[in-house]
Amino acid sequence: MTDINALSSGEQVSSGLGSNKTGILLSILAVFAPLIIMGGAGEWFGDNTAVGSVLISVAYMFSVIIATAVLRSRGTNWRELGLARPDSWRKTVLLGVGTLVAYLVVSIAFQAILQAVMQLLPGLAMAPSDRSGFDPLYGNLPLLLLYLVAAWTTIAFGEEMLFRAFLTNGLAGLFPQFRARWAFALVGSSLFFGLAHFSWGFAGVIETTIMGLFFGFVYLRSGRNLWITIIAHGLANTLGFILVFAGVGY
Repeated sequence: MTDINALSSGEQVSSGLGSNKTGILLSILAVFAPLIIMGGAGEWFGDNTAVGSVLISVAYMFSVIIATAVLRSRGTNWRELGLARPDSWRKTVLLGVGTLVAYLVVSIAFQAILQAVMQLLPGLAMAPSDRSGFDPLYGNLPLLLLYLVAAWTTIAFGEEMLFRAFLTNGLAGLFPQFRARWAFALVGSSLFFGLAHFSWGFAGVIETTIMGLFFGFVYLRSGRNLWITIIAHGLANTLGFILVFAGVGY
């Protein structure tokens, strides 16, 4: 396992995107432009609508294509950023499951503490995450199957490749001499990941930011094995969608 402090020093691991700050910044903007424009429009229509879901899916597809082109232009690829074949698939799958379990424990504990603090401070009560967009899943098997496909494509692969791998490495590359550049990149990419879920409300942004921090830490701590977080992310959404389908909630 790679020590995150070693990553932060920048002495053992390269960001994979070079050190040209202007080029990296422009690359990040180009990659995330489809998500900001088309994905934002999709959220406006509603990710539970046909138009909204198509716009969001196409936005992720374009962003991944642009990111792939950027990586090739810089002489690198997704394998360098975490999609290389792991030494052991069994170990990777187990780490993915373990990551999900650990995240759920941390998330539940954090939410309980946050709600307790909010209740002690008048006027700071926070509404729960607004995930009403998933309500049509209830009892709808064809829609559940469609969402499960999305859980392992657009969501698991798309979000982990773009936010955890491309954005984290890109932000680290902006400050090659900064000792804590990987910590900065972890926080920065997690905040962007949280803001991408703005339609869930303020609580939803906080929850997904925490998810980004947790998954991002695992990504860096594992030596940038993106398969671990892809598996954890896919399982998390699979579980959530099944719970909504069963009427338990998400």
